[in-house]
Amino acid sequence: MSAPGRFIAWCKQEQASLQQQLALMNQRKVLTGEDRGSGWVDTTADTIKRTKARLADLESLLSEAGTTSASKPDSDGVPPDSTIKKVESGSSPRGEMGQKYLVAGKRVSMRLWVQEPGGKLKSPTVREYETVGYVISGGARLELEGQTLQLKAGDSWLVPAGAEHHYTILESFTAVEATAPPAEVHGRDTATS
Repeated sequence: MSAPGRFIAWCKQEQASLQQQLALMNQRKVLTGEDRGSGWVDTTADTIKRTKARLADLESLLSEAGTTSASKPDSDGVPPDSTIKKVESGSSPRGEMGQKYLVAGKRVSMRLWVQEPGGKLKSPTVREYETVGYVISGGARLELEGQTLQLKAGDSWLVPAGAEHHYTILESFTAVEATAPPAEVHGRDTATS
């Protein structure tokens, strides 16, 4: 893919991610805040404004009559992004495979699998994202590119992007995973048949 093609693809990916973040903030499922020395201050309204401005810039870049130009931001004098996010467990969105989505950033997201039933065989799949995980309880077998891992409480694992793999849940399984890029954007995390 050409450099302009990669740039357009990145803009579309960033646009989808920002749209999802904006929807979650508007539904109050995700809150942002900063520690300004006197404790945590809710900055969700400010974050929504910045997100809308970034979306407008991206839409301008992606339109034929775009007025926004791409340039490397000047980091001198610009404070780093200090926005933090919080996702309330009770309002965490769920994916179609039963996963609970936790907090997500621009480049990484977290999800939780809670008490997946033993004996469950998940279909072999290949994903566009890298996954690292940690077993909280239970056990599973991970088969990945001809290798087999037995996973139990306290174990962690890695599934590289593009690697064919599947899980067999051996006993009620609870685990947390991080995916990069975020799994829930662009339909990357849809169930396979």
